[in-house]
Amino acid sequence: MIHRFNIEAFPLSRETEAALEGLRAEREFSKVKLAILFGGLPRAVKHYADNPSPRVIIVEDPSGIDQLMKNLEQMAEVVEPGRKVIVIGSINDVQVYRRLVSQGISEYLVGPVSTQEIVEAVVESIRDPSQKEQGRLISFIGARGGVGSTTVACNAAWALADTAKDETILVDLDLNFGTAALSLNLDPKQAAGDALIDTERLDATLVERFLMEHDEHLSVISTQGTLKELYRPTSESVERLIDITRQMASTVVVDLPRQWTDWVSNLLVLSDEVVITAAPDLSNLRDAKMMVDWMRSRRGEQANVRLVLNKLDAGKKTQLSVKDFQESLRLVPVGVLSWEPQIFGQLSNNGQVFGEGARSHKAAATFRQIATTLGARQSPAAKTGGGGGDNSLLGWLKKKPKKQAS
Repeated sequence: MIHRFNIEAFPLSRETEAALEGLRAEREFSKVKLAILFGGLPRAVKHYADNPSPRVIIVEDPSGIDQLMKNLEQMAEVVEPGRKVIVIGSINDVQVYRRLVSQGISEYLVGPVSTQEIVEAVVESIRDPSQKEQGRLISFIGARGGVGSTTVACNAAWALADTAKDETILVDLDLNFGTAALSLNLDPKQAAGDALIDTERLDATLVERFLMEHDEHLSVISTQGTLKELYRPTSESVERLIDITRQMASTVVVDLPRQWTDWVSNLLVLSDEVVITAAPDLSNLRDAKMMVDWMRSRRGEQANVRLVLNKLDAGKKTQLSVKDFQESLRLVPVGVLSWEPQIFGQLSNNGQVFGEGARSHKAAATFRQIATTLGARQSPAAKTGGGGGDNSLLGWLKKKPKKQAS
């Protein structure tokens, strides 16, 4: 989930400052406004005497428990109620942790801390147990135009819905020329772009009007093809549309147009998974590498970027090999599809995906494999308990149940 709020942090050590700076590279914090103000808890007290407090405050204070409590009491007098406060200290004792939490502190971390520890503490502190979990967002984009990204997106969306037997929404964001509706034999009454014209009107009720039901588990938002409007959606309107659909379905598949705009690049950062479809030639390799490098720089090295190679053997004498793509992109393709224009063209004209019209074809198995890869959820790492006599904070945290957000 992508979070949107402000964090102000007051480190004392350069190590903590570096860990905090690492938040800027975390994908789920791409919308968070982070301010780092060196000086620890004492500076925070002075700062909030004259400034409003953000939703999350992170302070570092290596003092003993009595002085730490005194400093926190002083900050409580100047900070607005309901703010989440995370303390980074030096006392590794469960009793200290319990005392601080009982006084309203959201989380207490023993330094030195890592960026990941701060991420987990912040996410846990703002978590709302009553809020429905957002659906996963999977975006498809072509390395170049005409590589079959929409075909891959439609088949993968159908396979995801068919496999999971849960609500899946396919959103075609090629607002003028999108063909997802054609590919699934649907007739949109309204173009998807019309929903993005007025952000203030965009809510679940409006989105329902644009949804077309393909089958029990798959719904589609697309266009019938139109040149009546020159759509220039804002990042805000597109993000709002996607947020609404993610509240309505367990998986949202987005078919992105092959263009480079603020809202396209924004969705690539926000997505849980990104699938790049490429044909096996030099121009596709160059553009796919540009995209992969760009996403790794913004989403981290483990960026959940996937590669599908399409139209293999369309030009056997001039094409690059699968190995060329693997080595250059450092990605193993999740699917390789051969050049078979007859069956692909026939299904396209019929408005069918492989799972409907050619279920025994090897391409259908490839799409199911793609869906399986995209549908896999990472389970939390198993936690091991500490020794029976361990009274350290770390030992107790290994055994304690998840704390509910206040």
